[in-house]
Amino acid sequence: MADYSEFGTRERDGWSDGSIVDAYVRHFGPITDSIAREIVATQISPGDEVLDLCCGQGTLTAALAAGGAAAMPFADAQFDKVVCNFGMMHIADQPKALSEVRRVLKPGGQFAMATWVGPGASPAFGAVFAALKANADFSAAPAQPDLFAFADPDTAREMLAGAGLDLAEHRTLPAAWRLERPEELFEIFLTATVGAGMLIRSQTAETVGKISGAITRSVRESHSDGEWYTVPAPVAMISARAA
Repeated sequence: MADYSEFGTRERDGWSDGSIVDAYVRHFGPITDSIAREIVATQISPGDEVLDLCCGQGTLTAALAAGGAAAMPFADAQFDKVVCNFGMMHIADQPKALSEVRRVLKPGGQFAMATWVGPGASPAFGAVFAALKANADFSAAPAQPDLFAFADPDTAREMLAGAGLDLAEHRTLPAAWRLERPEELFEIFLTATVGAGMLIRSQTAETVGKISGAITRSVRESHSDGEWYTVPAPVAMISARAA
């Protein structure tokens, strides 16, 4: 397995930065909060013992608590459900994390997670990653796992199966950013992410300008609805059963 330890360290350090967290909650929160409510509504039953993996700002945990679900110690076969709302892409050792998910699930227990759809099918991530690929020097970026691996059903099935989890459902949910200015999408990824934001800030001022300009042009030319800019960012919802 590739060594993603530096990626893991940068993720931990980056998400300890209050300014990034605040920007994430402000910009990503409207989408991720709605997905948290979808997970609770469709995957959780009253009385379930639930572990919230990579709980972030606690939105999903709060929704679970409001519904009466309980979080318990991390014993073998302890939980009816394990949920992960936009967290798996931030874990350096994903196979290890999935094996732990399987360990703490009861026989027949369920794992549910959400992740971003990749650039090929996501206008928002497509605009950002196209601009980065065309202009950025990636030499400063550490090796990292595929951020969008679980958005592909076949890859998700294979990775889950490796941990003893059987893919039960893989579906795409619509989501979008509603922006007042076309420059906002660049600003979101600069200020509210760790990996992309760090990569952008490592570039020369000239290169940052090119990246910003490319993303802004994409939003302006392709996503104006007259007064606002609506940029789709679809989400993949995945559920699996403990084999």
